[in-house]
Amino acid sequence: MGVGLEDNAWSAADQRSAARETARGLAPAAASLAGACALWAVVRLIAQASFSTHAQWIDLAGTLALLLACCLPEVCRFLGLRWLLGALLLLGILTLQRSEVDQQALHHFGCTEHVRVLSVQKSQDGMSGGEIDFYTVSVLDGPPLAPVRGGIFTDWHWRVGGTYAVTVDPRGLATVGRGSNPGAPVVQRALQVPLGFGLACALWQPAHRLRYRRRSAALCASKGGSADEG
Repeated sequence: MGVGLEDNAWSAADQRSAARETARGLAPAAASLAGACALWAVVRLIAQASFSTHAQWIDLAGTLALLLACCLPEVCRFLGLRWLLGALLLLGILTLQRSEVDQQALHHFGCTEHVRVLSVQKSQDGMSGGEIDFYTVSVLDGPPLAPVRGGIFTDWHWRVGGTYAVTVDPRGLATVGRGSNPGAPVVQRALQVPLGFGLACALWQPAHRLRYRRRSAALCASKGGSADEG
């Protein structure tokens, strides 16, 4: 009878110990996911501020600040590639969010206009090093437009004298988009999900190391206290 009660007590203690270990194992995952969500929110604020002020330098300054604050110390200490991966994921999230706010603005407020290309000028992009096409256009069915920026990765292939449809934001916040009837930025939002989980995975090992250090410090402190009592 006593043996059975003792076995039950040990099994209950083992179960509680296993539950504590499981909870401790989930702590780094929860911390890394919370850190990734916090970085995502900061990047979101940077993208919205850059969108509302039409200043790309806010994107650049915000990205550099995030990299220096989050990645540089760990790179110097551990020389791990996961921090470089996290930096690239942050840059990807920032790019997608800028594209998302542009697409959302055109989706809600955009209107379609037809333009005729008068001339094409090429300019060097200081941030990417590539060439950007600027199209001087005359609007056929709307107010005048400033030279339309063609972009680096979206090769429009507009020719002088051609007539094309563009979607513009009457408020002047979103960049001009080619074509008409833009949809909601579903793709931009969906692509941020795997990037966010990748960022959480990049932050998991540092969170695990921090937990291990705290646990080791607590064990050393308890052993030191036991030795002093002895």
